[in-house]
Amino acid sequence: MSDAPETRPCPDCASPVRAANQSFCDGCGAFLRWDTPAEATREEPEETTTPLPAAVPEPRTPTRETEPAPKAPVPEPPTPSPSPDTVVRSLLVPVPEDRPAEPAVAAPVLPARPEAARPAVRPAGTPAPVQGGTPCPACSLANAPGRHFCRFCATPMVPERLSTAEGPYAGRRPGLARDRSRWIVRALIAAGVVAVAVGGVFGGPPAARAVQDHFATRVPVHPVSWTASHSAPKQEPKLAGDGYSNTWWGTGYAGDSAGQYLEAAFAEPTDLLSLLITPGSAKNTTQADGQATPRTFDLVVKDASGEVRVSHHRIDDGGTQRVDLRVRDALAVRLVLRTAWRADPQKQVAVAELEFFGRSVT
Repeated sequence: MSDAPETRPCPDCASPVRAANQSFCDGCGAFLRWDTPAEATREEPEETTTPLPAAVPEPRTPTRETEPAPKAPVPEPPTPSPSPDTVVRSLLVPVPEDRPAEPAVAAPVLPARPEAARPAVRPAGTPAPVQGGTPCPACSLANAPGRHFCRFCATPMVPERLSTAEGPYAGRRPGLARDRSRWIVRALIAAGVVAVAVGGVFGGPPAARAVQDHFATRVPVHPVSWTASHSAPKQEPKLAGDGYSNTWWGTGYAGDSAGQYLEAAFAEPTDLLSLLITPGSAKNTTQADGQATPRTFDLVVKDASGEVRVSHHRIDDGGTQRVDLRVRDALAVRLVLRTAWRADPQKQVAVAELEFFGRSVT
């Protein structure tokens, strides 16, 4: 028996096509719908068959067993080769075919996480006895002298002693700790303020003015003229009050220039409280090429009444420093040099800046 696939005519062009697993006709390319029989969609022309003449039987020799004669194989119509359209359509539209079932693929299995080996549990053994040891109050096991806890059950060898001191009972709020030191400090401060005020009232005007000067607001006071006993070329006295620390007044003499002075005068009587002095030829006078700086000097202040007040002062070498005055109705202040820092035959004493501060009018 032949293994050729079963065929049937195309509903449109009657070309032989496979009865299954074919979606388009190889001859005309029509879509094959097998739900409608081909006989219902197309009327086939009736074929006129001519009966064959009856065959005359031939005489046969009788045998014991009669065997049927083998039938001749019926030739099947040739299967046409697929056209290019069929190949293209098979690429566009998947044609179901009888494919063998693919074996199921097992799901991937993740590798197991390695686990650390668990420690083997060994039964607790009885510790070796200690000769002449102290017995435990809980398990009575002898322990070596000097141990604080039992080596078998960890019970304290010396029982805790409960304190018999009387304390607050349960639920009682402890008393607030009162810090009396801060009240003592406040009382001392108040007493000091009262003493200053009373001393200012009963001590006369000088004491009252001292209190006022201590709490007064300081404002800068600018002199109207500058003079000096002697000056170096291009180092005039007014350079000490120009507001720049890189310009300076120099005595013009080598050494400590003892007795030389720098004087500032005011346009009207001024209440002076302090002054700022920047010694040397710059704000940083510790440099190697810097001039000498004043070490000790006198401040001679002349007031509106003609009285002269002299005070002695000492400052450090370099840096802006403050000097208190507290003089009423001052008209002129003279700075008289006495000794100097880093006095040298090749250097002169210099003052970079001299600033005055008085009481605020408001």
